[in-house]
Amino acid sequence: MAQPLFTNSSPDDSTQSGAGDSTQSGGSDSTQTGSLGPQDTFTHPEQLPALDLFGDTVSHAGLRINTSAGTLVQNISNYGGPSTWDALSLLGGGISVAEARPKFGFVASYQGGVDISNGYYTSTLEEVSQTAFANLSWNFAKRWQLRAKDSYIYSSDPFQPFFTYLGQPTANNPNPVVYFPQAIAEQNNAELDLTYELSAHDVINFNGTESLLRYIRGGIADELYNSVSYSEGAFYQHQYSARLAFGGGYQFAALDFGHGAERAGVNNFEGFASYVFNAHVQASLWIGPELTGTKDIVPVFCNQFGCFVEIMHDSSWSLAEGGTLKWRISPSNEVNLQASRGVSNAGGLLGAANIYQATATYSRPLSRAWNLGAALQYNDSTSVSNFRAEQYVKAFAGTVNVSRRLFNNSWTMNAYFALIHQNQNFFGLPDKSFTDGLGVTVQYVWSHGLGR
Repeated sequence: MAQPLFTNSSPDDSTQSGAGDSTQSGGSDSTQTGSLGPQDTFTHPEQLPALDLFGDTVSHAGLRINTSAGTLVQNISNYGGPSTWDALSLLGGGISVAEARPKFGFVASYQGGVDISNGYYTSTLEEVSQTAFANLSWNFAKRWQLRAKDSYIYSSDPFQPFFTYLGQPTANNPNPVVYFPQAIAEQNNAELDLTYELSAHDVINFNGTESLLRYIRGGIADELYNSVSYSEGAFYQHQYSARLAFGGGYQFAALDFGHGAERAGVNNFEGFASYVFNAHVQASLWIGPELTGTKDIVPVFCNQFGCFVEIMHDSSWSLAEGGTLKWRISPSNEVNLQASRGVSNAGGLLGAANIYQATATYSRPLSRAWNLGAALQYNDSTSVSNFRAEQYVKAFAGTVNVSRRLFNNSWTMNAYFALIHQNQNFFGLPDKSFTDGLGVTVQYVWSHGLGR
């Protein structure tokens, strides 16, 4: 089933419930606000870890088992074809374990099930759906912290990969920006961070990431659209005051499409600053020059014996920038705004691309039992590859989700509406696609604490 943006246990939140802060209130909030065990490092450079992340805590562990069932009905108008109705049903279950100690913490979870889709023009299709997450934090010395994180998705639900990673497309948080019905998306994202606390006001962070994206089935099952990305970087942050922090760093990303058919290297030098206006409002900005080099293998002439190809190289300078605004209206009522521009992996279908993106999310409780979440996203991606000159994807997405705790809070019901409108020019003639879906999911969770 599609994962709505705001649930009590979104994939990203579940990786942080044991080793990180357990007080997070929404799917859009990936920062850490407490000191309950080893803390996560950062999502983007202006969100480096708090300087008190090495505080002590009480050891505890937990086990959670869940089972869920749901259905999604979607209407698809795809690239000039007739409008069709599809129904997608999911039956599944999962398990997660977590443990937090004063200097070590981990959480691991697995969710498996079966996706059953029925289309107006297609026969019934059954596919295995799997997600797995692991997060480990280790304060192995007084001033050092090591964190490793990995997430995996294999699903025929096109909404799931698109909305799970709704946010800024950065090297350590890649974001698919292209929607395809009837395709199976396989993704694996891994991060490794090493943080050193230089002093009471200074932190330095080293990071490395890997991202795999593969499409299976559907009109885009082409090796050229599969991609692998790697990055590494180093960042420094200084806490000037209780309100102001700033710093800078360097990051390099290597992007590979179609097993070497297209490659790109992105060098980014940036400075960043974050400012806390008051207890409810904080903002951050980042900006810096970006050098992108591309290599494309372009077929010139092909016959039954093979192809003559031309290898094309290009490089260009650009400016990467972005900003965030977070307004916590109340402890459980929050607005997040963010916008960014930079060269990254645009879901594999454009090669390396200039990505302009703006996102707005809102979450609040409607009552003691009901919660509301909403999000809007606009994305404009244009290829920087010579082989894909003038190819682009422009997409607008939105979702509204309501959830309710049932019975003794072990049961949760989620209902959501989602839509995606997309203009594209990456194969054939420029065209448009539109889809919207209405889904309902019911989940039962059994939780048990282990130890003290």
